[in-house]
Amino acid sequence: MKILLLILLLSFSICIEMTLNKLLHKRKKHISSRTGICIESPFEIYMRGDTWLRIHGNNIQKCRCSRRAICYDVHTKECTTNKCLNGGSCTQLIYSEDYICRCPEGYLGIHCEKDTKSHCINDRGKDYRGTRDYTESGEECLHWDSSDVLERKYSAMRYDAAELGLGSHNYCRNPEGDHKPWCYVWSTMYWEFCDIPKCQTVVTSKCGQRQYKINKIVGGNQATIESHPWQAALYVTEKRSRNPFFICGGSLIHPCWVLTAAHCIDTRVSHAEYQVFLGKPSINETSKSDQNFAVEKIIIHQKFNDDTYDNDIALLKLKSQSGMCARESKLVQPICLPSKHLTFPENTPCEVSGYGKQAEFSPFFSKFLKEARVHLISQQKCGSPAYYGKKLTENMLCAAHPNWKADSCKGDSGGPLVCENNGQMHLYGIISWGEGCARKNKPGVYTRVTNYMRWIEENMIV
Repeated sequence: MKILLLILLLSFSICIEMTLNKLLHKRKKHISSRTGICIESPFEIYMRGDTWLRIHGNNIQKCRCSRRAICYDVHTKECTTNKCLNGGSCTQLIYSEDYICRCPEGYLGIHCEKDTKSHCINDRGKDYRGTRDYTESGEECLHWDSSDVLERKYSAMRYDAAELGLGSHNYCRNPEGDHKPWCYVWSTMYWEFCDIPKCQTVVTSKCGQRQYKINKIVGGNQATIESHPWQAALYVTEKRSRNPFFICGGSLIHPCWVLTAAHCIDTRVSHAEYQVFLGKPSINETSKSDQNFAVEKIIIHQKFNDDTYDNDIALLKLKSQSGMCARESKLVQPICLPSKHLTFPENTPCEVSGYGKQAEFSPFFSKFLKEARVHLISQQKCGSPAYYGKKLTENMLCAAHPNWKADSCKGDSGGPLVCENNGQMHLYGIISWGEGCARKNKPGVYTRVTNYMRWIEENMIV
């Protein structure tokens, strides 16, 4: 009886202690919110004595939290190394290591690591960077940098925290590749899974597969369509003759959708005047293997700049025939779309293909599909004065032959730059622009597809 009474008293004591600790934890938060707190945004809250950088109009300001935020303009320069994620650009204080990221629309956080519009997960959700902050049972998540979490295996203090999506926030993450995102919670002082729905996939599992690889576009070799079964050819109908003529390339990303460059589309021309050919080894010959489609809808990126070619991306919806669009075969296969967090290091070998000119001053397009292997160039190098300087935006990437012997050229626009990842080819870039063709220090410039995954998903209606 004494033992039972002792157990009951001990349990009661633990319960009271946990309740008091929880109340104290809440009380501390409440007290701090009344004794000097500066709210920059719902996602950026600073305590008295904290300093931070912020974007104010076209300027960068440094702020300090006192009884209120005190801010002043500072002089900055472009970061030596871009520390920002998801297409953000990095600006650094002169004579200081402090920096700030200018984030694309929909992203927030010190490193643009918070995706405010992501409401679903792909596969296990290891790349999820959304803002869900409660668990399946409704428990509020603890912050990854809170004192209750810092001693645990996964916290904001890890050396790889940014890579894992951990930081000064309490959003669900999956840093260890569990079957879905989770977070630490107060009630159990451990963790719980978060209930986040699965995203609908937009391509088949057979994407990025082909029968042949390339052998070796300017300096490139003639290619078989089997080596690039995702290659599309875009034609527009001539007004007088009513004959279609070739204008650009494209990439099949779904049986009913092709991705191309926005500058390939003439907004004065009706979508009904465009046609897309798939499985086509030559632009001036027809064969039984060709698949020809009318275009049902054209979606040009709303922020495409036809002067700078920023946001040079467009979607074409193919008009189905008897309820079907592209018929998959060894000549026609969709290319895989990349994860929005997929990155490849400098000098990664990738491939370009197209029907464009074989030389910069050639008067004609190539009769046959051509291919070339190019290597990725770092953003820092390609954005340097010796290359393209400020013409290069974070929505672009560069690639070229190591000896400047091969390149995409006029007529290749809209076509694919593909790189291999886990045994499948992924559409990493869209051929966009460049100064000349195969000129030294003037590589091909490509639309960075990873920056547009949300735009693609939102605009594709399957």
